[in-house]
Amino acid sequence: CYAGSFLPNTEQEKSVDISFAAPEHLTISLEQTPGLIAGTGKPDTVVAKLTVNSTSIKEYGVRGVSSTMLNDLGSMWNITGKNSGSTVAVGFSSQSLNESHSPQTWNGLRWYTFNVNDPVNIVLVRDQNIPPDTYPLTVDVVGYQP
Repeated sequence: CYAGSFLPNTEQEKSVDISFAAPEHLTISLEQTPGLIAGTGKPDTVVAKLTVNSTSIKEYGVRGVSSTMLNDLGSMWNITGKNSGSTVAVGFSSQSLNESHSPQTWNGLRWYTFNVNDPVNIVLVRDQNIPPDTYPLTVDVVGYQP
C-alpha cells in the first residue's frame, strides 16, 4: 500500500470576490383624491394618484388590475363598489399616458412605463352616474430596466 503525495510544483492560489447586491426596492404610494362626491362623474376627473420612488430603479411599469379590463392595453378598467356592486370606469389620464414611454409586454400583459418620480393620475374615463359606495382601486407596479 502506497501513501499518496502532493505534487509541490502544481500548487496555485485562486480568489474570487463575492458581491451581494442591494435588493431593488420601489416605494409606492396610491392616494385617493380627497372630496370625491357621488353622482354624475365626468371624464378626466382625477380619482387617485400613483407615485413611485426608488434610489436604484429609474423606470417602472404599471397596469390596472380588474376582472373587467376595458381595453387590452391595461390602461382602462372597471372598479366595483363593495356594497352596491356598481362599477366605475377608470384609467390612466391622457396626460399621464402622453408622458409614458412606449407600452411593453411582460408575462403576456401590456404595461405602461414611466420614469420613477413621475406621478400617474387615474381618472374617470367617461360620463357615468356613480352611486355612493367604496370602490377598491388596484394597480400592479413593477420595476423596469430599459
